[in-house]
Amino acid sequence: MPPAPRAEEVGMKLLSPLLSSLVALTLASPAMAESPTPPTASDVANQGIAADIGTTALGLSMGAAEANPLGLLVLPLKFLVKAQIEKIADENERRDGMAMFTGVQFGAAAANICTLALANPAIAIACMAGGAIYGYNKVKSIPTQGECLATHRAKMEDAAATGRIYRVSLKDCKGSFAEPTWAQVPADAVLVGDSGGK
Repeated sequence: MPPAPRAEEVGMKLLSPLLSSLVALTLASPAMAESPTPPTASDVANQGIAADIGTTALGLSMGAAEANPLGLLVLPLKFLVKAQIEKIADENERRDGMAMFTGVQFGAAAANICTLALANPAIAIACMAGGAIYGYNKVKSIPTQGECLATHRAKMEDAAATGRIYRVSLKDCKGSFAEPTWAQVPADAVLVGDSGGK
């Protein structure tokens, strides 16, 4: 009969896939952070769903049992709930709903990781709370269109008062003054200092 494996060997066998996944997620994080446009609340929710699904799959591959009685049936429900949240008309309520939903996704992923790594339910609950707070705050930090426009209101009023153009991108909530190009000036416009061709 072969000798029984040592506890350290068993621990490393179990932690190896987990550590590989964490390294992969860590390496992928800067790529997401350096995206040319910042993520929307929907993008962050999708990241939370992916984190939960990924950590659940990792746990199942390591022999852990699924604690959710619905099992894989919960996957389409996640996307149905997210789609319903996206239909909320008021942008502040929509962001609040998406923040709560995303918090649950990141919380579940964090609980999965802590359960796999530490097998301690008390710590897994603390991890879930931390993940939920992270996901919630990540969505709440994304400004709504109303908040974005309110941030730039003074500069827009200044532009209107001085005849300048001020543009605001609702994708990243950045604004800047711009000079009009000749393509934006109507052909029959009379410019200050122009005699109208006379």
